[in-house]
Amino acid sequence: MKIVLAFLLLFSFAFGKEKHQHEEHEFHMPRDLGYLHLDHEQQEKISQILSKNSKKLQELHEQKELTQMKIKRLFLDDDFDKEGYTKLLMELKSESINIEADMFKNIHDVLTPKQRELFLYYIREWEVE
Repeated sequence: MKIVLAFLLLFSFAFGKEKHQHEEHEFHMPRDLGYLHLDHEQQEKISQILSKNSKKLQELHEQKELTQMKIKRLFLDDDFDKEGYTKLLMELKSESINIEADMFKNIHDVLTPKQRELFLYYIREWEVE
């Protein structure tokens, strides 16, 4: 039995998942970029990008609330306008995708290739919902 356990232990070390550099941090705050070790100029640029993005997200939130009100009106009508419903949601999704793409493009332009690789590990927490 000891031989089997020793074999399994060695096997797990030999074929275990290799750790990435950013995984050595046990705790990660959402949207924290500390693991990228940005220089001062990069920090300033990222700060400006996020500030502009925040304004766009606020506008998107307001648009989403208006869309929800329009959807409620559509649903209360005698005949449900499927095309109108689809159009409203597609416009909202399209705007969300554009905001996200602009933000990722701007962040991409600031980061080094190594920083981009590290950023990918936490990219999902930056997606616009």
